[in-house]
Amino acid sequence: MRMPDIPPAQRAIFVGVVAWSLAWKGASLWRAARNGSKPWFVALLLSNTLGVLDAIYLFVVDRRNVSFRLVEETILAETGEPEQGGHWDEPRGPAGP
Repeated sequence: MRMPDIPPAQRAIFVGVVAWSLAWKGASLWRAARNGSKPWFVALLLSNTLGVLDAIYLFVVDRRNVSFRLVEETILAETGEPEQGGHWDEPRGPAGP
């Protein structure tokens, strides 16, 4: 069945579903890449659930990361300590006093 053979109402629904899916997919892939979440990025890239999995990632999974970062920032602000970057981020120098 070619696109001109499809009735205009069904064509509009099809275009709407594609636009809906692309919008969710774009937002979730952008957020997963920004957060450095490779497993979620690959899962979202390979799945086609009409935006359902994408919305779950944006509203459930990513919200947990936001609240964790907020707690960390609050603790750091209250204690006045600098953020701990991890071993790779620490300055290298002679050991000892």
